[in-house]
Amino acid sequence: MNPWMKLRIRTVLLLAIHWLASAGTAPTPAPPAVDLVVGLSPHLERSVKDDVYRRVVGLLVQDLPGGSSLSVYDACHLTTVTHVVIPTSRAFQNERTRVNQFQEPIRQLREFLARETGTNGAEASPLPGSIRMPQFLAFVGEQHVRSNHPVTLVVLGSPLYIDPKEPGFSMRDGYFPSDGHLFASKDQSVYGLKGRSNALVGLTVLWGFFGDPWLNELHHDRVQRFWSLFLKEQSGRLGLFSSDLATVFKSVRVASEDLHPPVFALDPSKTKVTMWRLNRTVGESDWITQETLPTTAKVPPQSPLGRLKIGIRWRGNVDLDLYSRPRPEAEVLFFDHSQSPEGYYYKDHRASPDRDYEFIEFETPVDVREIEAMVNFYGGEQPVPPSGEVRLEFEGRIYSGSFHLNGLHGNQGRGGPAQVDYWTRLNIPELLGLAVPRSASAH
Repeated sequence: MNPWMKLRIRTVLLLAIHWLASAGTAPTPAPPAVDLVVGLSPHLERSVKDDVYRRVVGLLVQDLPGGSSLSVYDACHLTTVTHVVIPTSRAFQNERTRVNQFQEPIRQLREFLARETGTNGAEASPLPGSIRMPQFLAFVGEQHVRSNHPVTLVVLGSPLYIDPKEPGFSMRDGYFPSDGHLFASKDQSVYGLKGRSNALVGLTVLWGFFGDPWLNELHHDRVQRFWSLFLKEQSGRLGLFSSDLATVFKSVRVASEDLHPPVFALDPSKTKVTMWRLNRTVGESDWITQETLPTTAKVPPQSPLGRLKIGIRWRGNVDLDLYSRPRPEAEVLFFDHSQSPEGYYYKDHRASPDRDYEFIEFETPVDVREIEAMVNFYGGEQPVPPSGEVRLEFEGRIYSGSFHLNGLHGNQGRGGPAQVDYWTRLNIPELLGLAVPRSASAH
């Protein structure tokens, strides 16, 4: 037989064998299409913009399967940067084809990132990475979330909500929201979720931030917990919370059920709408949590002028609240007004076992003879009236005294002549050992 004929027969046989071997094998399925939303801060620092640009373009031209959509938004101003739907045709499996066909959306992304921070009039000095996360999530919910329709949202911006128009809800300087915000309406809080239980069904958020925006590790944990609950209470999910951009973009290709973020539970008893604050040493808080005080604390201060911290602590499953202002015409600091020009209010978030505490710190010098301070029996009940300890930090010394209330249950902070059993006044000069009239109502 002709050698060429033998080769031809052998080739036909090999092809037949290959066809028979593969006839019962299903073709490899194409990756499922995804709806990807990217929210960018318009205030990213120059040092990270190139990396963000490369990674977002990489998603578009390399990673997203055919049939997928990519929507990029300004997560601060809630405006569209670009939107792309990737065709399912075979040609768009090629990277070069995508680069050529998507030149316009790539240009739009490049121009957005190239804008200089602070060119928008009133935003002359924005903070790096600023976004308006509550408003942006509501926007994404309206534009992209459908029943049983999974959507992945990549957010690249600061996890600290800071809006000059809403200063009372700022997460700057160690502040974070109480769980009570999540029970509130939008009229009460920018974080209010009343009536929004299914607003983000099927949404998974991958949050990437830059640098170290935290006051301390506890601040990071409290903010992550809050955003996780903020999404959970709207039937969404915080799948990732990381400063590693590579991990964030790698997670885009991971199924939502394969992400295992920390799980947090809402505390239904914490219904007050307030902003708590951590200071840099709140984990130690020696001045208020230490069991014994130095003997020097018995020495009265040399001057009534100085910086002052007032703290209360108590045992039992009741909610007591501290109120104070540095002088009669000043703003009162308490759980519902946690910042003022003179200082701030902080409440312990169960950081010390079986002992609650809260304090107010006046960061500018005050005259202790003008200080007004009171304790309120806000919530809970017990068979005997509650009592506790008040501590003061002044001139580097710690002073201690006791306080007592007469009510057996909380009064939700109500005032008036009929509510005297639920309030007690703290006499600050007397607690410091300064001469005061004995008729003053101090404890």
